[in-house]
Amino acid sequence: MKSFHQDTALRDEYYRDNKFAVDLIELHLKSSSGRNTPLYLATGMINIEFESPSAPTAGVNTYSAQGEFMSMSSITEQFDVVLGKVNLNLSGLPTGYIDKFVNTEPEGKPVHIYKCFLDLNTLETVSEPINMFAGEIYNVAISEGRSSCQISLQVSSKFADFERRAGRMTNDWSNWNFQGSTYDRAMAQTGYIGNTEFLWGRSS
Repeated sequence: MKSFHQDTALRDEYYRDNKFAVDLIELHLKSSSGRNTPLYLATGMINIEFESPSAPTAGVNTYSAQGEFMSMSSITEQFDVVLGKVNLNLSGLPTGYIDKFVNTEPEGKPVHIYKCFLDLNTLETVSEPINMFAGEIYNVAISEGRSSCQISLQVSSKFADFERRAGRMTNDWSNWNFQGSTYDRAMAQTGYIGNTEFLWGRSS
């Protein structure tokens, strides 16, 4: 669970029972020519203006709540070191949306998700949105029907998902393939420590 020691207003809003919060999604996409074509989306019913420190375009950006964003799986926090994963579903009906994911190599592009709290009376942003998730796209699927189109994105907190069978493996050669060099031998011992119990702060 996140804690807030300096920003009292944000802390109070985060923990209150009656609150109005929306998620802001940044997809740092690029065109086939390498030009930035990011998507800024909001889950609420109103557009949100926010100058994000992680945005690929400087200044205040408008996070659109015009129906393109359809759903998102929940974000959970754990004390264990686990791979964070989120599924995002977008509508493929708006003009140009599919073009952003076809022939542009979206895999590996950064994704940031912020939690934004709004004042219930004025709908103004309470302090700064919280960065709840930072990861990269590792899979894109586009499904089309006679009257519908959906773009499904699978996002993980790091591009090398060790839980997937096809992809990066825990050995030197796989590691070198992704790093582009052969000096790092950190994976050489993985076969020997697989059954080792790490105390992680415990004395016994």
